[in-house]
Amino acid sequence: MCGSFWKATLVLFRHRRRMALSIGAMVGSAVGFGTGLGLFLPAFQLLLADASTAFSLPFLQRPGIPQALRSWIQWTLNLFPADRFWAFTLVMGLICLAGVISSLAGYAHELLSNRVIRVAAHRWRLRLFRHTLHLPLADAVKFGSSDCLSRLVADTEVLAQGYAALLGSTTCDLLKAAAALIVAFALDWRLALLCLVGALPTGLLMKRIGQAVRSATVRLLEHNVEMIATIQEALRGIPVIKVHQAERVAEQRFVVASRRHLSSDLRSRRAKAVGSPAIEVITLCGVALVACIAAWFVFRRNVEAASVLALLLALSGASQSLRTVGKAVQKIQEADAAAARLFAVLETPRESYRSVARQLPRHSRSIDFERVSFYYPDRRSPALDNVTLHIAHGQIVALVGENGAGKSTLINLLPRLFEPQSGRIFIDGQDISSVSLRSLRRQIAMVPQQTILFNDTILENIRFGLRVSRKQVEDAAEAACADEFIEPLPRGYETKLGELGSGLSEGQKQRLAIARALLRHPRILLLDEPT
Repeated sequence: MCGSFWKATLVLFRHRRRMALSIGAMVGSAVGFGTGLGLFLPAFQLLLADASTAFSLPFLQRPGIPQALRSWIQWTLNLFPADRFWAFTLVMGLICLAGVISSLAGYAHELLSNRVIRVAAHRWRLRLFRHTLHLPLADAVKFGSSDCLSRLVADTEVLAQGYAALLGSTTCDLLKAAAALIVAFALDWRLALLCLVGALPTGLLMKRIGQAVRSATVRLLEHNVEMIATIQEALRGIPVIKVHQAERVAEQRFVVASRRHLSSDLRSRRAKAVGSPAIEVITLCGVALVACIAAWFVFRRNVEAASVLALLLALSGASQSLRTVGKAVQKIQEADAAAARLFAVLETPRESYRSVARQLPRHSRSIDFERVSFYYPDRRSPALDNVTLHIAHGQIVALVGENGAGKSTLINLLPRLFEPQSGRIFIDGQDISSVSLRSLRRQIAMVPQQTILFNDTILENIRFGLRVSRKQVEDAAEAACADEFIEPLPRGYETKLGELGSGLSEGQKQRLAIARALLRHPRILLLDEPT
């Protein structure tokens, strides 16, 4: 149960010091809470008993209580004023002090745990993003940009909420409940044990609700991906939508996706909403039953009323703390569903950049495709079928064919963005599948069909990862004829481009992409349908 979530919690132990301090603050909060509950016994005794019986603590007479503890408690009680009013006032002051200590410790725990949780979520985003960048292109395409975006943003946040439930409310409230139960057992172990037996139905109910919440969360996250994909497609295709007057079609597609998301969201919230009322009813009935039994002890067995009142208060405190645990369990179930989706990506093997593999020397002779065939997973017919091709070094080759003939596929095989199902590709007589990816791609530059620009300056878009001078960037832009439109701009090469190069024409975007490729001084330049 929740296997993926517990596996994902290992990252929290990188912050051992803060975790230890957080746990210490949590224990301090629970001790303060339990001490405050325990102090209600002498308060009730002062209110209900006469002066001669005040501060009589029956549990101290039980066997097994250390004599030193008895003596210390009795010595402490003797310090109280003889006047009952001032003694009661002092007890209430101590209860308030215990509450303040518990609250301050709880505040410290909240600060420390929040730091651990947010840093852990940050690490998950970095790890997932880094892993996604190094996935084989076929696997990255299979997941899709919308799915990856949802996992990076939504799923990591759901996981962080699970961490918050675990480190925040759940553990702290469990410790408070344990402290309250210790007080209850010290007062009357029989009634306290009866209350624990009555908690079994609550535990079973929480388990069933948790399973329903996890199932609903999986569907919600999947429909979240669908809605994000619909939004991205519409925003990127606004020109096409407007020209074809297809606003209603795009709107209808989004309505369908949004309704599915709404349905999943309501189903998830419905499953979570059942929990609190059901647990409250069971808890209320349990406390009422224990109260009736306690009253029987008072009326029939002459048990001290102050002890019974203190016991009921302790059990009420335990039930109040456990009530929040039910909501936390639901959060952990949601986080388990999100963690499973994260691990689905992280367990996908990355591209191998084997440093021990043979390095590809500087290309100087030829490129050869030898009986190469390639199939896309979702298609029956091959994109490339038994292709053989020889290209001499320095030769310019144009691949001409109808749409879907495999031109882009052939280009993508050379830098090993895809791997052929059969056949081999050689550069200067060396099989590219046996050389290191870095040494292969270091010699290749590519301008894809869809021009890719980033939300940065023109200078950094051309430079893109290379440590080169501004003069080298300007030379590459001049070679690509991009300087013609860059220099007239008010800020020139420091002009900030919008998302995907917004503000530039398609031709200008492609010139920048060509300049970026030329700046690498590649031995092999791949141009996929440049205009």
